[in-house]
Amino acid sequence: MSVVSPAAPAGPRIRVGELISAASALMLAAIMFGLEWFGSVGLPRSRRSGIETAENAWHMLTVTRWFMLAAIAVALGSVVLHATQRSHGTKTDTGIVTATVGTITAALLAYRVLIDLPGSSSVVDIKIGAYLGLLAAIGIALGGWDSVREERARRGGVPRRVRRRERVQSRPSAG
Repeated sequence: MSVVSPAAPAGPRIRVGELISAASALMLAAIMFGLEWFGSVGLPRSRRSGIETAENAWHMLTVTRWFMLAAIAVALGSVVLHATQRSHGTKTDTGIVTATVGTITAALLAYRVLIDLPGSSSVVDIKIGAYLGLLAAIGIALGGWDSVREERARRGGVPRRVRRRERVQSRPSAG
């Protein structure tokens, strides 16, 4: 006869990839609002007068900023969700959502920072915030893909549907 001891409460089930995404999301939020991303210098006459403007991502990237906010929310929400799911045995897989949103955001930022500069009517100067923001978006995407990889390794690489079908078939029939 074996004695079954009550299971110890499980700690938070937060993967390393999720922590990478969350840290990158916090950095992206700070960079998005706190640093200058693009500067513009007017016509050559105004350069002599010293007129130069610089804007952060929120003000310059009118469409891309919403993808950035979505990536930040998904990455941070994933960690919060998994930290609150420690009382029961199931876990929601959020890695693929984080990876997808992070990848789309990183691609959009790469396009805006490296290829299509905003404000083509004047000379555009790319500030350090744009490069750091792009790196943070890439960090969200890479953390999401690492989380997906960790989840697949935990499952043993077998899709969940197949495992359920095998469990049902391996149960003894009551007949």
